Amino acid sequence: MIASGPRGFAIGSFDELAPWSYASFPHRHEFYEMVCVTSGSGTQVIDFVPYELNPVTLYFVAPGQVQFWERRTPIEGYVVVFLEEFLAAQYGDRVSPRQSLTLDPLGIGRALHLHDDQIEPIMGLFAALYREYRRPGGADASVLQAYLHVLLVEMRRLHSDVGTSMVEDRSTALARRYLRLVSDELLNEQTVRGYADRIGITPKHLADVVRRTTGKTPAEIIRTALTVEAKRLLTHTDLTIAQVSQRLSFDNPSYFGRFFKREVGMSPGEFRRGGMAGPAPKRGAARTRVRRRGDRLPSVTQLPT
Repeated sequence: MIASGPRGFAIGSFDELAPWSYASFPHRHEFYEMVCVTSGSGTQVIDFVPYELNPVTLYFVAPGQVQFWERRTPIEGYVVVFLEEFLAAQYGDRVSPRQSLTLDPLGIGRALHLHDDQIEPIMGLFAALYREYRRPGGADASVLQAYLHVLLVEMRRLHSDVGTSMVEDRSTALARRYLRLVSDELLNEQTVRGYADRIGITPKHLADVVRRTTGKTPAEIIRTALTVEAKRLLTHTDLTIAQVSQRLSFDNPSYFGRFFKREVGMSPGEFRRGGMAGPAPKRGAARTRVRRRGDRLPSVTQLPT
């Protein structure tokens, strides 16, 4: 068992945290997960992208991303799970895990294989978090928040090293705000003008800063986000194609079908029949529930204690 620490945060090994650390069925978490694999190997699928995890690999999964293990050998390493409110209690909205790691919200699950000179400093931060969490007499939340903040900054730098532009300027801040809004409000807003109005800039200004910062247009980012969410719903729920279309705010199923085929290269029905759902969860899987009527995707809603 792991120690009882501050609310909204936990760190431990794969075996210490909970059965879902090794879950071989598609599921999603309602908290952030940061993982460092130090031994063993496996393939984890995150939002339909398989990642080969070998020592020493670092990866991050945001709330709502669909994941499962396709294959693995016994794995050792650190698993950190936390709620955004845990950091917000210390830093407010100045530090957002989703925004700190990458400008592409759809690339958050990307695995990073550490070079020899990167291993020691990163492992030192995980070890410091672990020691503080298990500190006799109880961990100090502010110390955990500080270590976690530094670890997020280091992960962001690693993303930058492999090609993600992370120039800290006003354009970057605007682009991040746009990406966060798309991530949070996709089902309610799907127009570039709508997001520009929310941010308080013109659509042209938004297009300029997003393209300059991410290499993509705002419309491309919306289409990609819609495609990923459509894949999630088609693969991991029992919703009909018409219901998926309605959930994603398309005017009608025909328009949704044309959109999906243009983006994916096959119809929604063909994609669903492709058998991409992965294995079903075992009966009585721990700490899971169905998020809403029509969904069959288990959602881990509580951090381990």
